[in-house]
Amino acid sequence: MHSQRERRMTRVVVAGATGRVGRVMMAGLNQPPTIEVVGGFGSANARQELERLAHGADVLVDFTTGAAAPGLLLAAVQAGLHVVSGTSGLASQTLDDLDQALRKANRGGLWAANFAIGGALMMHFARIAARFMDAAEVIELHHDKKVDAPSGTAVQTARDIRAARGTDLPDPRVERWTLEGARGAVDGGVRIHSVRLPGFNAHQEVLFGSLGQVLSIRHDALGREAYLPGVALAVREVPKRVGLVRGLDTLMGLES
Repeated sequence: MHSQRERRMTRVVVAGATGRVGRVMMAGLNQPPTIEVVGGFGSANARQELERLAHGADVLVDFTTGAAAPGLLLAAVQAGLHVVSGTSGLASQTLDDLDQALRKANRGGLWAANFAIGGALMMHFARIAARFMDAAEVIELHHDKKVDAPSGTAVQTARDIRAARGTDLPDPRVERWTLEGARGAVDGGVRIHSVRLPGFNAHQEVLFGSLGQVLSIRHDALGREAYLPGVALAVREVPKRVGLVRGLDTLMGLES
């Protein structure tokens, strides 16, 4: 019985293990009975650590940086691993290259902007609303130690809204700027506003407006442990697939 249980275990290595999310993965991914974290590493000697740990693992879970992740993910695939990545800032071409590498190696992978189940639902609901409401803006709120702005989730949400609409959304023209930049960034006609304050963790509100009405869709991740169920789902599912899946919603069976 014990040997059968061991054969069912999916062995995980965590890249970015010393970061805020990585530390949660190291401590929490062992909780599901079919997942075992066999090691992890930070930015120091990352390639060497990956080579050392890959032979005893099945899946690389990546929460690193936009600069480090592309090379690490390709190296993991070349080492025979499936991959799960939540690193922000990966270019579309990087994801295309990863998909090709995974297919060539007969391995599976998933990249998602947000691994919280509620976050995936928020983005899913926003894609639906985009087809029926006239305009949209995104407000993302994070702790004051977050290094990037806007968040990867906010950018992906804006792009998903634009894709669901099939054209840029209307972006009202400012006739007179009292303070330059007050309207935030814009992607596809969707304005994005970033808040950075102590006390917040990770929060996002998507606002839609139409004639005489406003729709608000909000998600609050009160702690980084909110990402564990989504990452665990991805770790269990990617070995069953070939190529790269984009977005946790696909594994959840959601359709826009």
